[in-house]
Amino acid sequence: MGNSKNLDSKVIIYDDVCPLCKAYTSGFVQAGWLRPENRIGFAEAPAALIEQIDIDRARHEIPLYDRVTGETLYGKEALFFILGEAIPIFRPLFRLRLFRAFIFCLYQIITYNRRIIANSRPPAKGFDCAPDFNAFYRWLYIGLMGMGAGFLFYSAAPNFDLFSSVLVSLVGIAVIIGSWIPSFRTQTDYFGHLATVLFIIAILHFGLQSFHIPFTIPTITLLGTWLFYRRVIDFW
Repeated sequence: MGNSKNLDSKVIIYDDVCPLCKAYTSGFVQAGWLRPENRIGFAEAPAALIEQIDIDRARHEIPLYDRVTGETLYGKEALFFILGEAIPIFRPLFRLRLFRAFIFCLYQIITYNRRIIANSRPPAKGFDCAPDFNAFYRWLYIGLMGMGAGFLFYSAAPNFDLFSSVLVSLVGIAVIIGSWIPSFRTQTDYFGHLATVLFIIAILHFGLQSFHIPFTIPTITLLGTWLFYRRVIDFW
């Protein structure tokens, strides 16, 4: 790995209310790939910088702006450029069409659902770079998280017991409640949060199964119920 002078003039502008965006852009700085002053959150970005980029596109694809040339790379191209400059051995991989198509699909799923995944709220001040609502990528995300959670739960406990039945019942109740939400947008957000929480507790259950900790499922079920409540309480 190495630092490239081609990155010295690059400025990445990230969604500063999204923990995922904060984490990986901070990682670029910690690795020495970007200068600390070249990592700027949207809410604190100066108007002069915002005016240099396509703001609508930037809400969906993270922008990497060059202060010298004025060129802006977006989304996967921005990430490929940073990684390609920092780790040149990856450059041939980034040119493969199949890999690029896979990363594009993965990027779209994450970017359109990042506020659901992280349960982020709009910033108190400054520009809010929340992505548009996209029903296709939201329901694709819900389906993937639901299938992933189901696989993890079955792998950890293929045979149902009392506590597993309680968990399934609670999920069923949550689904029934969600089906009565009249607004399609709100309903879709609701099921997005439900799928996220299910996947979180499925990972915990799968990871803790080998430790044989007593009352793991009821504890995780209570945790999941609390997390879900905290996420959807604003809906009503």
